[in-house]
Amino acid sequence: MSGTHTLILPVLYLVCGIIIFLLGLTLLRLGRTSAPTRAAALMLFFAGLGPLLSASGMIMQHTLREGSVLFTSMLENFEYLWEFYFPSLLLFALTFPREHRALQRFPAIGLLLFLPYILHLAAFMFGDAMLEQLTRLPRALAGATNRTHGSDIAISGFDAVVGAMVRLLESVHRALFALVNVVYSVIALDLLWRSQQGLPNRRLIRQLRTVGIGVAASLACYTLAKTSLMMGTRLLPVSRSQAVLSLSLVASGGTIAYAVIRQQFLGVRHLVQRALLYLFLAVVLGAIYILAVRPVTLFFAQYSTVGQNAFEAGFVVLVVLAFQPVIERAELLLEGALVRSRGSMARRFKLLGDAVAAAGTLESLDESVAKGVRDATDATDVRMTMLDATDPLAAALADVSEPVRRIELLRAPAAPGRRRGLRRRRNLIAEEALTRAPLVADQLPSRVELFVPVMQERQCVAYVALGEKVYGLGYGTEEMGHLAVLATQIGAALQNIRLLKESVERKVFEEELRIARQIQMKMLPGQPPDIPGFGLFGVAVPSRQVGGDYYDFIVVDDRYLVVVVADVSGKGIPASLLTATLQATVRTGADAQTDPTRMLARLNGLIYQNTSASEFATAFYGVVDIERGVMRYANAGHEFPFVVAGGHAAQLEESGIVLGCVAEFDYTEHEVVMPAGSALVIFTDGVTDSESRAGENYGAPRLKQLLETDGHISARDLCRRVIEDVRSFGDGENQDDLTLVVLTRDREAS
Repeated sequence: MSGTHTLILPVLYLVCGIIIFLLGLTLLRLGRTSAPTRAAALMLFFAGLGPLLSASGMIMQHTLREGSVLFTSMLENFEYLWEFYFPSLLLFALTFPREHRALQRFPAIGLLLFLPYILHLAAFMFGDAMLEQLTRLPRALAGATNRTHGSDIAISGFDAVVGAMVRLLESVHRALFALVNVVYSVIALDLLWRSQQGLPNRRLIRQLRTVGIGVAASLACYTLAKTSLMMGTRLLPVSRSQAVLSLSLVASGGTIAYAVIRQQFLGVRHLVQRALLYLFLAVVLGAIYILAVRPVTLFFAQYSTVGQNAFEAGFVVLVVLAFQPVIERAELLLEGALVRSRGSMARRFKLLGDAVAAAGTLESLDESVAKGVRDATDATDVRMTMLDATDPLAAALADVSEPVRRIELLRAPAAPGRRRGLRRRRNLIAEEALTRAPLVADQLPSRVELFVPVMQERQCVAYVALGEKVYGLGYGTEEMGHLAVLATQIGAALQNIRLLKESVERKVFEEELRIARQIQMKMLPGQPPDIPGFGLFGVAVPSRQVGGDYYDFIVVDDRYLVVVVADVSGKGIPASLLTATLQATVRTGADAQTDPTRMLARLNGLIYQNTSASEFATAFYGVVDIERGVMRYANAGHEFPFVVAGGHAAQLEESGIVLGCVAEFDYTEHEVVMPAGSALVIFTDGVTDSESRAGENYGAPRLKQLLETDGHISARDLCRRVIEDVRSFGDGENQDDLTLVVLTRDREAS
């Protein structure tokens, strides 16, 4: 039972050492082009070598045959090998996450870091032989002369002195080199701490902190173990000191392995996990063979070699058939566990997709994409750029329509003979792009490693540009797939932002129209003036929030009533501005208020000088002599008003040209008498041009018929009756601005 307990620690060292060692080999194979990955691989390689040596020594000590001799400690006697962990650590600190300025200026520093350890290795490998030659030198010199008994004693004394000096030098050398290791570790820790200052990527900061904690724990254990070994057993027993020394390497390698697998350290987690999964399954199958299959085959071997061979062949076939399904199931379980973890790439991209969908402005979308993609991929730089349809880059990215590397965009289109092979290659320019001229380097933004096009209706409207990764590796298949999905989400977000912007602008515009309508309605007469012997009422209903129709009442010297109705071409705010100009001119032109022709001439010149050729206005300007019941009027292309008297409606058909067509025009003044009980109805074309659903116009005849039927009622009631009839005819809608003014003369008037 005690033997079983004594083997637990070496087996634990062995397993940890194998995992760390193989992880280092995997990183070295995957990241040969990346300086940080190479340095991390060397760290793991030598950190795993230490526990392997320690485990080998402990296992061999328990299995030695009687009389065999072994080194006291495999870990100590071969420390000149695993101590290469320390320069690898310092090299990693100089290259991650960015290459240090000193290393950029003097690349040879990377090699000089290993020089003391190479000399240290040479001293251990060849130092004993050199010292042996040095001790033989006196004997050789004595042999050349007559050697006496006294000389033998002298030579023996010399051997003892040299041996003591050698042991002293070796102790001093080990102590000083342990100090070098500590100095290397302290410098590396300082560099790792400084490098995380100002990093925008929070995940990189977490990775650096994880590695830093592991290195700090490793340094503490190493310092404690070496100090104890130098002091003998006064601090810790030798066996415990050696265990702490092994633990120092396991702590460092273990934290790096944790960062790689759980925190996407160095961007190779997916491949490393797959490699470790294959290793685990291979170990399981090996254990099954040793514990179950081998005993059965030995049992069959007692009776028949054929049975043994058949059983082993059957096991091999079973492994071949079951290995792939087992691998697939194990990968599904592994991926499921990793997706649920906070550090998984899928989870980071899902959170990024949620942030993209929630973006309400282009600025917030750009910020979310830049920050999220940088955190998810460890890119040095990320920026989103909107594209114009005429940009050559937009055409090239539209041809690709998926994440593409810079070098592939610069690659010239294939010759016609290579079109078939072109379809089979991923991320290359599609066959439809063969007629497009190849891009040149000046047409692409600099320092961009990967382009992610954002497509809308087969057009590239934007792209996300990713710089190279902070640790120098390329973008993997998993990342490219997530980025392609993200591009679709960005395209939808851009569409939503555009629609939201249009909605906000429309609401702002509608609010402005509402305010303009309030202003315009205040410009129109509120309560009609109370004129003895007459009834007066007017109404304006714009087809939009604001319109181009205008009417006004002005009482001059308590004798004259000015009635103005105008219709400006167009609708909306431009038309309302022109009506405001007309009103201001009429209100301020006191010298011409009672002269219809003079006022219309003034309005005509104003519109002609201040508007374009496509803008004009119609106007009816009437001046009623309240005492006489006579109206003088002039018409500038306006709808002919109706005069209703005795149940008969007649139109005032005299008119001049519309306002604003020519610089000057002499309008003609006309006169009409309004007898008692009569009514004057002035309207805009919004009344007569109103259409039914069948496309029929309301028309002047229909209005005339209504006036002849109801022309005897009050001005207010007649206005309402006409508006109701027009709206009923048009199914409740008015297609144009609608304005109506009714002036009635009482029946008792004389």
